[in-house]
Amino acid sequence: MFSKSFIARYILQILVSVVFLASAWLKLYPIEPFELTLVDSGLVPWSIAPYAARLLLSVETFIGVGLLFNTRYTLVLLKSALYLTLFFSIYLLLLWHFRGNDINCGCFGAKLSLTPIESLVKNAVLIVLILIAIKLYSPIQRGFKWLYVIGLLGLCVAPFVLNPLEGYFSTPDNTEYPYDFKSEIIPDSILSKVPFDIEKGTYILPFLSVTCPHCKVAAQKLTVAKRKHELPRIHAFFIGGEKKMEKFRFESSSELDYTMYQEESFFKFNNGVLPTVLLVVDGEVIRRWSGSGFTYEEIGKIPDYVKDYGK
Repeated sequence: MFSKSFIARYILQILVSVVFLASAWLKLYPIEPFELTLVDSGLVPWSIAPYAARLLLSVETFIGVGLLFNTRYTLVLLKSALYLTLFFSIYLLLLWHFRGNDINCGCFGAKLSLTPIESLVKNAVLIVLILIAIKLYSPIQRGFKWLYVIGLLGLCVAPFVLNPLEGYFSTPDNTEYPYDFKSEIIPDSILSKVPFDIEKGTYILPFLSVTCPHCKVAAQKLTVAKRKHELPRIHAFFIGGEKKMEKFRFESSSELDYTMYQEESFFKFNNGVLPTVLLVVDGEVIRRWSGSGFTYEEIGKIPDYVKDYGK
């Protein structure tokens, strides 16, 4: 017969487990926003982010699954959950201080957007639940040692298998550079809203949709990259309803200057593949990226592409 304290503690374990498993699962698809959160925070460089993000999801999953069982390792898992929650709470405080509260903190991925303050409140409740569970803990003898070893290995591999590093759909780039930008097909009503001469200078021109999840990732990449690299001016062309822009910018934590482009000619620049990002110098496209081709490595090469074009 289980005691009342045992039942209460196990209920708390289940609640903590659900939060950790939901956090890991929601961040896995798509995982790029979480990768960018790690980069933007300065915790890891671009090249390490895809691996670090998946490993952190493995840790969350392992803790979440482990707390579904009552074993001699339960207290260790509860303390691990506490330390991990405290770590992310410190990060949220820094994010709130440096970036404000009008962004998605990324704690539950792109599907469930929370501000830093909302997530801090969630973490405070979670910390209280964990501390009560630790207080109610009483030692038990069941070990399941080999089950945990096998489970740990499986859970560490799972994010890499479920969301492979090669990413989502991309189109092969067989383009010969440079080529003319063809700004003449852009209606004057749209060109007049662009705050610079589109035929002159160096700039990055993303073509995005307010409803495209991969476009949100691209916008976040550009926002983070702008703080990490010396990039040319960035100005985006968006298709979709202006009313959805506020939600787009919040969910993507992006800060891009933009012009709405509600014309069919929008798709002549991207062949219907979104996101598409153009690097333009004096009216010539010197590099183009579509889909997952717009990688961290390619973003880092943009200053070199501009420099080499000028030679």
